[in-house]
Amino acid sequence: CHIRDGAFALVLGVSGAGKSTLLRCINGLAPHFSGGQISGAVRVAGLDPVAAGPQQMSEHVGFVFQDPDAQFVMNVVEDEIVFALENAALPRSDMRVRLEETLDLLELAPLRARKLHALSGGQRQRVAIASALALRPNVLVLDEPTSQLDPKSAEDVLQALLRLNHDLGLTIVLSEHRLERVLPFID
Repeated sequence: CHIRDGAFALVLGVSGAGKSTLLRCINGLAPHFSGGQISGAVRVAGLDPVAAGPQQMSEHVGFVFQDPDAQFVMNVVEDEIVFALENAALPRSDMRVRLEETLDLLELAPLRARKLHALSGGQRQRVAIASALALRPNVLVLDEPTSQLDPKSAEDVLQALLRLNHDLGLTIVLSEHRLERVLPFID
């Protein structure tokens, strides 16, 4: 499989086919956190995710889980987005710039001080995407990002992904069961 830079790609298959496992190979979560063995080779941005591991791969690949609440560690939108930047030890001035850029990209500025539990499902998913984008990866991987969303929220999330893909040239790789939602967007 080869996914070109700037693509909007869909990974599809029946439940249990290995979509999530494949996505986790892209950023090194498999086998480092999910276990198992990999045979063959995986290369992302010229790196081997198995050798590099998730920490190094996070500079190149942002990952958004199916359930955004499962990846949140903070309680407030702004704090959640800044969390990864603090862990990467970015200077405060760089963090402020990236925070503002990311809030603007995903139209989250009005929600910056809100508690995550008070947001809608679509808003929480956009915060999860923003958190993944704060490190400015070249690739954004999403595991069924609309599965828990109503049709309007799903459309909002997919439109945000489309903007990121078109405006920034961000490579998007996602799995999704509701093909009618994503087919108009993918390459």
